[in-house]
Amino acid sequence: MKKVKVGYIGWLFYDRTDYAQPYAVCDINEVKLKEYRERHPEVKAFTDWKALAEDPEVEVVVISTPNEYHCEMASLFLKRGKDVFLEKPMGVNREEINRLLAIQRRSGCRLAIDFELRVSAGMVRIKEIVDSGEIGHLQGIEFVHHRGSWLLEDNGIWRLNKKKSGGLFLMEVCHEVDYLRYLMGEVVQVQSFKMPNTLPQYPPDFPDNVFSVLFFESGLLATITATHTLSCQDARPEEYPEKGHDMFFVITGTRGSLRFDCIQEKLLVTGREEYPAGTTGQRVMFKRVEDFKGKNSHHDITRNRLLFLQACAEGRPHHQSIEDAWRSHCVCLTAEESAITPGFPRLAVDYSEG
Repeated sequence: MKKVKVGYIGWLFYDRTDYAQPYAVCDINEVKLKEYRERHPEVKAFTDWKALAEDPEVEVVVISTPNEYHCEMASLFLKRGKDVFLEKPMGVNREEINRLLAIQRRSGCRLAIDFELRVSAGMVRIKEIVDSGEIGHLQGIEFVHHRGSWLLEDNGIWRLNKKKSGGLFLMEVCHEVDYLRYLMGEVVQVQSFKMPNTLPQYPPDFPDNVFSVLFFESGLLATITATHTLSCQDARPEEYPEKGHDMFFVITGTRGSLRFDCIQEKLLVTGREEYPAGTTGQRVMFKRVEDFKGKNSHHDITRNRLLFLQACAEGRPHHQSIEDAWRSHCVCLTAEESAITPGFPRLAVDYSEG
């Protein structure tokens, strides 16, 4: 199998496999580069990403930088004939995601967004159970996330600036939006609600809490709750349950339900039984718990990246098309618009590319 030569910007990975050869790394932090090259002296180092783009040996680039640079960087590498694996999002606004989609099409190169939930072990298992029919026909999904807040320091400075990060949904909730589309099909409308912001570092156009309803083409609904106002900042991972941190999916079917705890990495599977006997009533019954501890069950960015590199080496498409990833971005932009618009209107998702 051909080995593709890979360049890395930001997160300096080292993916030496049967199909990938680390060729170059790029970062403005020269200390970071020096430490990397002490471990891997054969890999070239750049401090200028545009110079890396002009290196004819680079075939694939992995971009993991602050969001405001995603569209510009990915665009140049695509124009130079390189395949691109890009951290989410594609851009920080509608104009950028549309522009990058158009540039990818003209280039003919591969572009993938790191929506890794689709290939993470626990989330793959959910899809398997849903597809098997064990819990019956899908009826709806809830996603709930109480997480620590961002502060106006370090990377929180750009995260809380919508012009630099794209806002709450493109910064954080886009993974879950993409996974909900993967399970339930296309979203046609979105309505979001929010309480007034309580954290003063969050500007008015950047919610610190949001509740969204996604309306699917099938007629089904999904809900997303995401808030930064509860979880204690000083909590260690082992203290998360008692200090307000949680993150879970509930998937409801006609014959049972699933609850995947993303922090504890456990999947609860339930069923239904008639109760009392001879009536039309049902009760929820425990079936099993599946444990995914230590299996990168929720955010396996390594697997998604390696799958992309293998697809490049084999000359085939990535498992998710860029058009499909772009549509998840469109849903996110609509959800955020509804949340910050007075009256919280129910909005149709705009999938136009113009």
